[in-house]
Amino acid sequence: FSFPTYPALSYASPIPQAGPAPTYAPSFEDLAHLVKNQTTTKWATIASPTDSADKFGNLAWSSLWVNISVTAPPFTTTASPTSMQKSEVVKPTPLPFPVDDPETSAYTFPSYFLYGFTSAAVQIEGAVKNEGRGPTYVELITIPSVNTTKGGGRPDITTLNYYLYKQDIARLAAVGVKTYAFSISWSRILPFAVPGSPVNQEAIDHYDDLINTVLEYGMTPVVTLQHLDTPLPLATRTSFQGWDHPDFVESFLNYAQIVLVHYSDRVGTWVTFNEPTVDAAQFNNWASGYNIVMAHAKVVHWYRDFIKGSGKWSLKLAFSPGFALPLDPTNSSDVAAAIRRTEFDVGHIANPLFLGMPIPVSVSSTIGEKAPTFTTEELAYVNGTCDYLAFDLYTTTYHTSPPEGIDACAVNPLNPLFPYCTILLRGRDGWEVGTRSNTMIGGSIFYQHMRTVLQYLNTVYPAKDGIMITEIGFPIFDAYDMTIEQERVEITQSVFYQSMLNEVLKSIHEDQVNVTGFLGWSYVNNWEWGQFDDHYGVQAFNQTTLERFYKRSIFDFVDFIDAHSI
Repeated sequence: FSFPTYPALSYASPIPQAGPAPTYAPSFEDLAHLVKNQTTTKWATIASPTDSADKFGNLAWSSLWVNISVTAPPFTTTASPTSMQKSEVVKPTPLPFPVDDPETSAYTFPSYFLYGFTSAAVQIEGAVKNEGRGPTYVELITIPSVNTTKGGGRPDITTLNYYLYKQDIARLAAVGVKTYAFSISWSRILPFAVPGSPVNQEAIDHYDDLINTVLEYGMTPVVTLQHLDTPLPLATRTSFQGWDHPDFVESFLNYAQIVLVHYSDRVGTWVTFNEPTVDAAQFNNWASGYNIVMAHAKVVHWYRDFIKGSGKWSLKLAFSPGFALPLDPTNSSDVAAAIRRTEFDVGHIANPLFLGMPIPVSVSSTIGEKAPTFTTEELAYVNGTCDYLAFDLYTTTYHTSPPEGIDACAVNPLNPLFPYCTILLRGRDGWEVGTRSNTMIGGSIFYQHMRTVLQYLNTVYPAKDGIMITEIGFPIFDAYDMTIEQERVEITQSVFYQSMLNEVLKSIHEDQVNVTGFLGWSYVNNWEWGQFDDHYGVQAFNQTTLERFYKRSIFDFVDFIDAHSI
């Protein structure tokens, strides 16, 4: 017997050498006059600051952190990227089934398709009290529960991307990832949040270099202005992110203006808000949608009128606890239930922005004065301020009407199903929608419904520049109990990404849906809202050494894209 030789090793291909970066707006030097009377400063952690006369001095900054303890990071300088070992980019053994589906083997993604991975400042940066960052609502609401949460932990250090971003970007570029999406921390730029307070120069310099580093590696940045980390001075007890604070709209506009004059020249894809629709799901607060819509529209109008840039804008919708499908698509009451659920999830924000229409009657007639209202003039003002439709998606759910009917439920606030008034199911015909992930909120493999989701959104909320899937991911079940080597070779995450991408190809070519991007969550395991057990990343990391390790899913993701690229 002669043992066969093993296949030759295959290596990931890096992003090609960067050429001149595209320009989307004038430079900071040409735009600085747009933010008049804006001062910059730096804050330092001083044991006993004495500048009490300074409204925004070190004493005032330290006071923001009263009663919030913080673990300091192991180092506090930006690390240079370490040299990549060739052994790190050896591709894993191919999956035990072909990459190509015969139905899609000839299909390709459009040349402008943005594929890559995303992140959020509060979940990856760490260094929460370094270089002038102020506290956010996140520290206030999550830190008290970390000791009682399974896998509980704090965001103080997490992956320490704030000082390791050069290494993170280099690692993504080395395996062929085209797009790096991230959020800018509002509380780093403006720790006091409000107009007239000083800008943190260290934060401005940090994000300037971050964007430049992304471009130097030939990648494309996608930037979110607010990803669930509202500065603490704007926190309220009635909104997840202080979105209903009376000063929120003007404070957010002021913050956005500062960011845009600095970075608009190099960033062409912008997101104002990450998942503001969660306020309804988590706080029963639909009314805050008014501030969200108006703040978004004011930022985009200011960008178009004063920056005069060519960048594209949207905000990220989310469906809680998953995109609603009818239990039986041939049953009219099930169809009505699914549509109603989606209208309650996103309609109070999507209707004004994408259609220039009032919020759905199903919502306003059920919750009455708790619903946001817009004048005719306001609807005209906000309409069209989303160039593309952006949404985050982790699973789908099935819906049917309650036995007493939707109408009877909708007029009875004591009904346990009120105000949604639908029955939610995670499976049909004896089977769950798909393989479950580790998260308790219902993440699963739901590839069979991806085209339906895209077609529905493209039909109901059309956008001139198409649809971008701005978050989609799968935390491997029980990965927290695996060794890093076990997690690296696990294939469920690869199955998730390749099956989803395959359905996106079909949607583009067979359904004529203009899908312009697909951003996986996340580029590395990270802090997931009070815990570290949900391993969404396509890289693992050691929480002690902070070392990153590629999982096979990042190679399988890029290989699928490469196999379907021109």
